[in-house]
Amino acid sequence: MENPKALYAELLNPVKIVSEEHFGYEALGGLCFEEVILQPGQKVSYNIVMAYGDDISLLEQSIEKFLETDYVLNSLEYTKKYWREKVNVSYHTSLTNFDCWMKWVSFQPMLRRIYGCSFLPHHDYGKGGRGWRDLWQDCLALLIMNPENVKSMLIDNFAGVRIDGTNATIIGQKQGEFIADRNNITRVWMDHGVWPFLTLDLYIQHTGDLEILLEKNTYFQDLQICRGESKNSEWKVADGQKLTTELGKVYEGTILEHLLVQNLTAFYDVGHHNHIKIRGADWNDALDMAEKNGESVAFTSMYAYNLEKLADLIEKLDEKGIREIELFHEIELLIDMNIDHHDNITNKKEILNNYFRNCSHKLSGKVIKLKNENISKSLRQKGQWIKEHIRKEEWIEKTEELGWFNGYYDNNKRKLENENHMMLTSQVFMIMSGTASDTQVAKIIKAADKYLYDENVGGYKLNTNFKEIKMDMGRMYGFAYGHKENGAVFAHMAIMYAYSLYSRRYSVAGYKVIESLFSHCDNFSVSKILPGIPEYIDAKGRGMYHYLTGSASWLLVTVINKMFGVSGEYGDLTFDPQLLKKQFDNHNVASISMMFAGKKIQVIYTNIYSKEVHEYKVNSLILEGEIYFHHIPRKVIEKLKDDRDYIIDVILE
Repeated sequence: MENPKALYAELLNPVKIVSEEHFGYEALGGLCFEEVILQPGQKVSYNIVMAYGDDISLLEQSIEKFLETDYVLNSLEYTKKYWREKVNVSYHTSLTNFDCWMKWVSFQPMLRRIYGCSFLPHHDYGKGGRGWRDLWQDCLALLIMNPENVKSMLIDNFAGVRIDGTNATIIGQKQGEFIADRNNITRVWMDHGVWPFLTLDLYIQHTGDLEILLEKNTYFQDLQICRGESKNSEWKVADGQKLTTELGKVYEGTILEHLLVQNLTAFYDVGHHNHIKIRGADWNDALDMAEKNGESVAFTSMYAYNLEKLADLIEKLDEKGIREIELFHEIELLIDMNIDHHDNITNKKEILNNYFRNCSHKLSGKVIKLKNENISKSLRQKGQWIKEHIRKEEWIEKTEELGWFNGYYDNNKRKLENENHMMLTSQVFMIMSGTASDTQVAKIIKAADKYLYDENVGGYKLNTNFKEIKMDMGRMYGFAYGHKENGAVFAHMAIMYAYSLYSRRYSVAGYKVIESLFSHCDNFSVSKILPGIPEYIDAKGRGMYHYLTGSASWLLVTVINKMFGVSGEYGDLTFDPQLLKKQFDNHNVASISMMFAGKKIQVIYTNIYSKEVHEYKVNSLILEGEIYFHHIPRKVIEKLKDDRDYIIDVILE
């Protein structure tokens, strides 16, 4: 577009007068200047200034200074400096192009916040607003690059949670602002309760701030109740969007309580096969036609993960001397210790409906205090039960070497996956949640390589070709295979596949996912995109919708926390690299520069004996001449000065 042929080619002169023959075609405007003959050593420059707004006089004032070339150049340098400081993560491996690409990926979450869902042609849809998942995924990247305001963002986001475990879907312009849907459109995404915990847990590990669990916020209230099955006829717009007690007082509960509400209500909201109902859809928005009888086994496994990890956090609070948790009285129904109830679908539904009857419009205002050990025991029982149930009912053994899990039931109560059909989403969350055994993970990897991997489009497709339009599952089956949610390489899920593999220490398989995506995106002649990661790659290999996707945030977390292994553990700085031998440079070195605990650090890994991943281990850590083993306490990092960079040498043997 900098030098379009239409502006200078004799056969493509710009149209000066539009007539009927041009009607119906796209118009493209452009500027061209008179020809100038330059003598040796001469130069000419053009300043093209564009501005938008409502006040013409103010715009003219703003434009005037940009007519000076020096001002333009100085402004350009200022802009470059601003964004370079914002992107405060850098990488060094044997592959320079990958390091540079990751620099752009690190920048991408900021662009997503500005342009995502912005109706621009390359960005897909929307008017610039954010969805529920966006709120939490944006925080992932901020945790690593700009963590100062993340705590307040996380706390404020919980104001969107309803007392039935669902959440507001219209996000306001202000932080923590949620708007009631006055169009009376009911839709519940069953996966929405998963993401807040994943993000909050990463924050707690990164900062050590367990006390955030005890911060308080309100609950969102509107017409929708009972996880989308009923309308609250007693609620009026004038009542506001904050849940109150019977005495009219706005109720505030802890963040931990909000998490319990989200995950426990989901546990009881089961379908015919005792997996959580899919409702309007899950992460895959196009699985949207199985509301009555559909179930998402894939995300049921992630709720199991959340329940077990919540139990871990509650036990950590216990270690800090916080032995009891204050909760609203009605939630006690959901903290059921009777394991026999877990198998009984009718019993589960009855418990959930009783809970809804007690608190859908107002809370009683009564609070109870429950012992941490009882709450954590209940959560752990439920999480373990889910995993055992899935292992027993949903594993598909194709051959001795190949197998995968069924992750869905359609609206006719039938399994979606079988020996002929496989979906990546189902496998990702079975692996990540720990539902899949190591033996099963190995079989899933081989099956994904055989049935889902396609090097020509960047790696792992979202599903095999079902070759039918499944009106009992979702509109995705109406898309041509290889496009969008029907068999495209969806970068978000591919990256989460990599994350899950690294989490289970399948480093080689995890690297293959990332390397395949990178190599494809790096090949401009095929991907046709600027540096970064797209939402998905279409059947022709083109990357689509750069700034819509949350993929960049997950890739950032995967590369830093899993591949480089630099992460927090209840606030301490830990090192557990899974870098392949070929990722170290000629000097057997790989490094990453980032912020941690407000300090600038560069972690330099030296693979002394040039060992392969899983052959080496961390021998020692050296910071400012001091030697540490396994981790560096947070208090050591916090004592470092703010105005300089620090090198942490990590010796691998």
